[in-house]
Amino acid sequence: GIITGSGTQEEAKALSIVLRAGALPAEVEIIEDRTVGPSLGRDSIEQGKTAAIYSMVLVVIFMVLYYRAAGLIADCALLLNMLFIMAVLAGFHATLTLPGIAGIILTIGMAVDANVLIFERIREELRSGKTVRAAIDSGYGHALSAIIDANVTTFLVGIVLYQFGTGPIRGFALTLCIGIISSLFTAFFVTRTIFELITRKSEQSGLSIGPVALFSNLNIRFLSLRNIGFGTSAAVLLIGIVSILGINGIRQGIDFAGGTLLELHFDPAVKVEDIRSQLGRVPVGDAEIDLSKSEIKQFGSENDILIRVSESGAGTEVADGIMGVLKAGFTNSIEEMEWIRRQEKVGPKIGSELSNAAVRAVLVALALILIYMAWRFHRFLYGIAAVVALFHDVLITLGLLSLFDIEITLAVVAALLAIVGYSLNDTIVVFDRIRENLHTARRQGFDGTVNQSINECLSRTLITSATTLMAVLVLMIFGGEVNRDFTITLMIGVVVGTYSSVFVASPVLYLGQQRAAAKEAD
Repeated sequence: GIITGSGTQEEAKALSIVLRAGALPAEVEIIEDRTVGPSLGRDSIEQGKTAAIYSMVLVVIFMVLYYRAAGLIADCALLLNMLFIMAVLAGFHATLTLPGIAGIILTIGMAVDANVLIFERIREELRSGKTVRAAIDSGYGHALSAIIDANVTTFLVGIVLYQFGTGPIRGFALTLCIGIISSLFTAFFVTRTIFELITRKSEQSGLSIGPVALFSNLNIRFLSLRNIGFGTSAAVLLIGIVSILGINGIRQGIDFAGGTLLELHFDPAVKVEDIRSQLGRVPVGDAEIDLSKSEIKQFGSENDILIRVSESGAGTEVADGIMGVLKAGFTNSIEEMEWIRRQEKVGPKIGSELSNAAVRAVLVALALILIYMAWRFHRFLYGIAAVVALFHDVLITLGLLSLFDIEITLAVVAALLAIVGYSLNDTIVVFDRIRENLHTARRQGFDGTVNQSINECLSRTLITSATTLMAVLVLMIFGGEVNRDFTITLMIGVVVGTYSSVFVASPVLYLGQQRAAAKEAD
């Protein structure tokens, strides 16, 4: 054969020496191997498409019902936003993984949230008696700072995760960052342009934006409920800690603990007990291992079996041994092209690296959030309160995952990262309103300002949470068994994140302010 392309005579000589020397005296060890069978890949694609279509349809219908014509404008922006994200991902030749889907779900939530923020501010301006054009101008102007702050901090999280994370986490970070840029563009340029076109020709006396007075007269004293909130959080945290330390612990998935995982399809179905008896003597290398006590269970339908083995052989020897034994024992239930749905092998070194990278990324992201918010709000107190709420959300979610005995896999970590972004977005919107009201309502005191700000943001908080929960619920119902832990984590996180922005972050900010005021008085 002829090899071309060498630049110099010396390079050609060096290449010929390497080729004559033969292979290097080093064995190639497989430390991570992941295979998705054609049937599982096909099912996952179809389930993902179905979930995405249904969730988008539900969000579109909800926005139109609640915001009327303005909701239709937001829906156009949301669809354009999704088109931009997919186009950019296609340009990067990116593979859409489950963490990537988590980034898109968070992006949908933030894109809807940006429009909800703008629409709620327009409603407020209309209630104050402004004309439609003036209300639109003021609404966009007043919503700008909250949307920018929320998206910049989440963008910082995405950059850090991309820098410090591994492959799947990078997928989450990439889709998140692309989605943030796209949602900012559609929220401030696309919807604003449509509103301008609608109102340019004539000065309209009204705007189809839903019931203007809804949630307008709320006066809930949230700070007076802070002890109930702290008590509820403490109780749930305690239950989680007891579960982690004394009941289920934190069950690490194969991504972090290492080992071998097989998802196999049998038709007709095979009983778990029969498979367990077959795995009493499995040839692995030169030895035979008893794997009958491994985790073996039905996964989804009765035809699908999940086998997880903690024993670590060289490369894929464990998986090959298991499949060889089962092939010999259940020949009539195995169709060659369909029976291997998923095969994963992760070495302990890779698991340790993934754990360290995830923890390091989250800590650096929290530090940057603290610094940015201290600069943006001119006080560290706002950043500290936001970070306390984030720790609260992640710890409670981890405790509940332990209580429900859900494995911590890369998909669950991606969901936890989405929770951090979602909770942070909620908290910053409330804090931004507090900052704004402090300049206009000094007489009522800091506690009155915090209560007023939470009440003013309550409509936006409930609507954003409802639309995000709709998307996650659809993914849980139609996304398949593989996505189940991921969607459960997201659902817990959305509920906890919404709760913490009102009953944790704001009270912590208030208590910090009271302490600072007391020190100044002394």
